Amino acid sequence: MNYIKRAELFRKLRARHTGYISSVLWKLTGDRELFTEAMQYALLGIWQHIEKLNGKKAGAYIYRIVLTANSRAWRDRIGKNGHFNHIRTANEQGADEELDKIEMVRMVRQEISRLPTKQAKAIVMRYLEQQDYENIASQLRCSRAGARSNVSKAIATLKNKLAVLAE
Repeated sequence: MNYIKRAELFRKLRARHTGYISSVLWKLTGDRELFTEAMQYALLGIWQHIEKLNGKKAGAYIYRIVLTANSRAWRDRIGKNGHFNHIRTANEQGADEELDKIEMVRMVRQEISRLPTKQAKAIVMRYLEQQDYENIASQLRCSRAGARSNVSKAIATLKNKLAVLAE
């Protein structure tokens, strides 16, 4: 397959599956830095295996690519020996703050996974991927006002649930 056809197919696949890939990776990683790294690995995997993504099983194959990308990102962070890389660990005085932040990220991630599907996708696309409401609306197949409404409802629900957890 020549480069132009490959690039066009990649753009189409990326446009069609970005929302799905993002939601799966966000639920698996829960960390912006790790999510970004896993997303890069996922897009690289799609590019490398693009010839196999034309058939009916493209969605399943993309899901496998996403899971592999997540594993690779975690392996990069933790290392093959199962210990965190020293470069990425917090220093001694900030360790408690880092643990609090990790716990908060875990709680937010858990609450996002409990939201209705459209709200969860909308909030991930808006605040994690920093997409505008036009893109969110087109991916969720709703109006721009519907996209805003989904984001707003998700924020309100998260505020209420996280306020209860904080107490």
